[in-house]
Amino acid sequence: MRHLKGVSKRVRKIWWSVVWTVLGLAALSAVGIWIDRSRDTDLADASDSVSASLRHVIPDDAPRVRFLDVAAASGIDFFHGRGVRSRILPEDTGSGVAWGDVDGDGDPDLYCVNIPADPERPSDADSNRLYRNDGGRFVDITDAAGVGDAGGFGMSASFADIDGDGDQDLYVTNWGPNRLFRNRGDGTFDEVGAAAGVDDPSWSAGVAWGDVDRDGDLDLYVCNYLDYDLSVGAVPTEMETTWEEIPFALNPNSFDSPPNRFYRNRGDGTFEEVAAELGVDNSEGRSLAATFCDLDGDGWLDLYVNNDVSANALFRNRSGEASTLAFIDLSAMTGTADPRGSMGLSVADVGGRDEPDGLPDLFITHWVAQENAFYQSFRTSAGHIEYRDRTRRYRLGEISTDTVGWGCAFVDFDLDGRFDLAVANGSTLELADDPGRLKPEPLFLLWNRGEQFVDLSPNAGPVAASKHVARGLAAADYDGDGDVDLAITVNRGALLLLRNDTASAGRSLTVELSAPDALRFGARVCVRREAAVPQTRFAGCDVSYLSMHERNLVFGLGADGGAWEVEVQWADGRMSRAEGKGSGRVVVTAEAPTRATR
Repeated sequence: MRHLKGVSKRVRKIWWSVVWTVLGLAALSAVGIWIDRSRDTDLADASDSVSASLRHVIPDDAPRVRFLDVAAASGIDFFHGRGVRSRILPEDTGSGVAWGDVDGDGDPDLYCVNIPADPERPSDADSNRLYRNDGGRFVDITDAAGVGDAGGFGMSASFADIDGDGDQDLYVTNWGPNRLFRNRGDGTFDEVGAAAGVDDPSWSAGVAWGDVDRDGDLDLYVCNYLDYDLSVGAVPTEMETTWEEIPFALNPNSFDSPPNRFYRNRGDGTFEEVAAELGVDNSEGRSLAATFCDLDGDGWLDLYVNNDVSANALFRNRSGEASTLAFIDLSAMTGTADPRGSMGLSVADVGGRDEPDGLPDLFITHWVAQENAFYQSFRTSAGHIEYRDRTRRYRLGEISTDTVGWGCAFVDFDLDGRFDLAVANGSTLELADDPGRLKPEPLFLLWNRGEQFVDLSPNAGPVAASKHVARGLAAADYDGDGDVDLAITVNRGALLLLRNDTASAGRSLTVELSAPDALRFGARVCVRREAAVPQTRFAGCDVSYLSMHERNLVFGLGADGGAWEVEVQWADGRMSRAEGKGSGRVVVTAEAPTRATR
């Protein structure tokens, strides 16, 4: 370091900081690679590994779950990240996929987010794509709709009716300015991000939607990940030579975190940013996902934020006790301040060995060697909510030790009335023989056996059993046959559209919530049947990773179907009910919420 003499003390501190960051990353990566190689069951005797045994021993009573990739056959030709990988974090982190009915015909359409092959010269060939669903066949309508965002470096996408006119608008986050495409209702969109005040130029990731203040308008929370600037803190030349296989540009610890944004809807097409004012900017967290969900059952939408290499955050909405919108940070008190690298986030009342309590449980995907997490909610004797780590109890931890988890969803593969779990995996570690490529990993299709989850992906078809560098995952019954299918983004690969071809005796009930989005997002939907465990989902709260599931909710009814009752508690606390018999679809309707006066 003789060349450091003669420079200022501040510059020397900066360079030494970079040196220690690179050394730390080298050590962390070495541990991850060692664990990854030592646990590779393709190279070792699986009998020596408890995790391998848990993954590959499929019980005799397991259903024959099958998924078939029909993307190309259905008209989807999307390919993520053409070009040469340049080993920077934004390209390895993205991207997501979203389902939304943009034309109002009842079929979920598909929006796929992309990154440019050359960030310096983006082109239409690398843009995001919108595919219209015509009865299970897809047509690319991106150019006609005007939603390609050819200049963007895409991360996430979500659909929501932000202006209350009854059609689905589209919000896209980027490494760079975010976009808001307002649906004109005629098959075309206007980009109004700057005019609406939601075009944050930070590196944004996942988002959450909900009428948090109950004023009748849909509010927006945006996760910002890193202050990512490659021109700051360049590594000295000899360090680049020594550690050239581990560039600091791939380490999130090398960068500070920008504050998140909470955009409060003014009701006139514009938003007011109030995150710091309300204490929910989470400025110390490197945020990737968030959900607005009534976590404590008091009727007000709370906020949970997933952070990478920084503690997760739970903000309770105290508006029911205060005279104005207010939050309190209960992360540590509730046991949810998880400091690991958190990416994907799914929400449902899983129940399992314990009777479902109607409150949301949290599933979170993590980086290699950190295990995924499953936090089950409990109400204490004092009436407070706490979360208990049930990951190992349900065998969701060991199986994920050697994988990097991203998108996820609680769905019922076999329609037996229990929530199963789909997880998209894909490493951020480079292949030893080709640093230009990332290591692919198998998907998880985790069947809920009642007391534990069992991975059925090895027997679920050739694509499900294969390895991918997967990222975003979004669930939908895109073909209307009553079971749930999966769309999965593959980093620098072709999109997977996994059609559920499971031969199941189970029947299903699809619940359509016919209500303004200000009521629908965060609504608690419970399906009850005689002699069956109640099933509870929370509309729009299962946010996956950079993605959005279909708005309709599919519930498994088992083999008999039978009579059922659907109870919906809307986001403003009002209740609606419907009842019927057998499988099919039910529409539960609510009137528009009354605009608050305070």
